[in-house]
Parts: sequence; structure tokens; C-alpha cells
Amino acid sequence: MKKIYRVVKHTYYEKGKKQKDHYTVQYQTKFLWWKLWSDITETECYGGDCYNNPIVFNTESEAIYMIKNLQQGNKIQGWDEEVTLEFPI
Repeated sequence: MKKIYRVVKHTYYEKGKKQKDHYTVQYQTKFLWWKLWSDITETECYGGDCYNNPIVFNTESEAIYMIKNLQQGNKIQGWDEEVTLEFPI
């Protein structure tokens, strides 16, 4: 099954004036018969405590670029392993 992604725009207002925008990416998951949206997160650690925070983008095009990379099979972050050689014992 192909994952479905969406870009969500977050706008911060202060005293009725628009201050700034940022974007996050969400993917659709299923639990029983419900369809849920979950943020794509990154792990950040401070002083021994680790938190999963949504990845924030300044522009919509940056978020779309990440979705295209995910659809091509690229990882968000971290290491990837593959066996290159195997010898019989």
C-alpha cells in the first residue's frame, strides 16, 4: 500500500496580526477502520531527555521536496544497513 502524505500550514497570529508561517508533513495511517494522520517527526535530545518533534519547514516547497524523497525510498534520517558480502563458514 502506498503511503498518503499531506502538507499542513501552521500560521501564528499575535494581536490579530499574522507573524509567521511554517509547514509540517503528515502521513495517513489506519487503525482498525479509522484513518488517522500522524506527523513525521525527528528525535531531539536535551539534557538526557529525548522528544519526538514534528519536522518543521519554512516553505511549502521544502515540504513537498521531502515528500518526493520519501516516495523514492529515501530515509528521513539515520543509518541504513545492507549486507554486501557473505562468506560460507
